[in-house]
Amino acid sequence: MRFNISRLQTKVFQRAALLALVYAIAGCERATTTTSSVEKFESSNSEIEFFEDLERNQVVSNNDALHSFFLLADKEDGWTTYDERVAEAKRRKWLSSSFDEPANESAEVGWVASASCRITKIRGGLSMQVIGPIPRYAVRELTHMQILIGKKEKQSFSGLEFVDYLTRLSRMTNFISGSVLEKLPAQATSQEPTAKPLPPTGRFE
Repeated sequence: MRFNISRLQTKVFQRAALLALVYAIAGCERATTTTSSVEKFESSNSEIEFFEDLERNQVVSNNDALHSFFLLADKEDGWTTYDERVAEAKRRKWLSSSFDEPANESAEVGWVASASCRITKIRGGLSMQVIGPIPRYAVRELTHMQILIGKKEKQSFSGLEFVDYLTRLSRMTNFISGSVLEKLPAQATSQEPTAKPLPPTGRFE
């Protein structure tokens, strides 16, 4: 029997392509969590407990991220359900009108960065000023400001990373005054910014 090298090569290439596809699909899967800090601490008097619990989570969900942003922007979360939070976030343009992700799915860095720029009124460079803080430009701007460290648009946050990010965002945009983040224990905000606080130069009106 003659050894068919071309057939063997074809099979090897096919298997390699199949494995690449499997890994690509696996890499695109989003993490979900059954642990939601906002479901444990919904009371307006439990913000500190919420952030302390969130800090221990392996992944930050969409619901917890939105709750955090309302606490940051309004000093309270006046909404009781995830659907209400999403609707209000869309009204404020923190989220795109097409956003339809589940409550317990991991919050993507992209929309978190976009919402952050809206809330703190960071205008960014010319492209972001013209088009708006879409995820790609928002991630780029916050990375440039050293508020967002080592993250890409489609990635997610651990609880510790997210609390540190919010603290960094608040401090470096002078947005922390009156925020619950000021009341967190020192260990929750121990990761200091690598750059000096920046003045809130460009802002959305």
